[in-house]
Amino acid sequence: MPSNDITLIDHPAGRDTALYPVFEDLKLNRYRVVKEVLAETGHNWQLRTFRSQVIALYAAGTKAIDYWHQEEPTNPDALMMWARVLTQRMFHLRHPANNLAVINAANQARRACHAAIRACQQCPVAWTCLLGLAQFDADPRYKQDAAEHWAPSQTIDALPDGPWPLFWAVRQRDPENREAYQRMLQFFYACGGGAHVFAQWTAMRAGECSILHMPPLYAYAEDYRHRRSSQGTSDFRYWTDHQVRHYVERARDGWFTYLDADTRSSPALSIDLNLLAYALTVSGVEGAGPVFEAIGPYATAMPWQNLVPRSNWAEDFHQARAYALAQQHVSR
Repeated sequence: MPSNDITLIDHPAGRDTALYPVFEDLKLNRYRVVKEVLAETGHNWQLRTFRSQVIALYAAGTKAIDYWHQEEPTNPDALMMWARVLTQRMFHLRHPANNLAVINAANQARRACHAAIRACQQCPVAWTCLLGLAQFDADPRYKQDAAEHWAPSQTIDALPDGPWPLFWAVRQRDPENREAYQRMLQFFYACGGGAHVFAQWTAMRAGECSILHMPPLYAYAEDYRHRRSSQGTSDFRYWTDHQVRHYVERARDGWFTYLDADTRSSPALSIDLNLLAYALTVSGVEGAGPVFEAIGPYATAMPWQNLVPRSNWAEDFHQARAYALAQQHVSR
């Protein structure tokens, strides 16, 4: 029988060990290691997007990137991280979107994004930041003031208006940039509709071995989280709905099944793998065992802490993993 005796590593960097020294530097308001890691990352857009996002989560609460931006104001990596940090700080504000302080902070972040884009035209990261900032203009009452965020999709499909020009700009540079799809979903969550339409449209056009089979699972996860928080109950029957199971199977068969061992170990895919394992488990769809093997000890807050109602999320992860590996062992 497979062993379930693993110690979970609950860290945003997951298996990306190159990032761990970064956080020690950030605590001291230093940026040297950040600079080195980003230089090593180069034009690997998937890894660059992931690393810069994780770094910004921590750096937003420090002065490290502020100092880097001040000392090297023309360095493309410094400009990109400055855009990242200012965008991340927006999510820490507790004022309504029409508050003057929020509007000013958003405008400053957007200026930083455009400076980063001018410094490195081919990099998608600053465009994903602009997508993230679009949700602060998600109130449809103010469409006329944010045309860039309420544009038609320019496709033949009946898709809701949204920040499509920004989305297409990311796709020109990195067609399957996973964060761009997450930011589009967040925009539609913020404006109160359209997330499922967008997610299903994305999955319908996804080819084999495409991570674009995953957005419906994120849309279902957010819907489930909202229902659980508003109703105060957890109804796992949500995940056994025929349509939900359909998209869970598509994510398994259209994306995960094709991944080789090296791709499965990519740190940028940790949340996707954890969400797929969770969805397979709670929907009753087979095949979670190999996904848990790919995850290893690198559990992520989404979904195990965000969707599981119990406080001991690690126990839920262990139980789901043990069951999946046992089922895999029996079927061999």
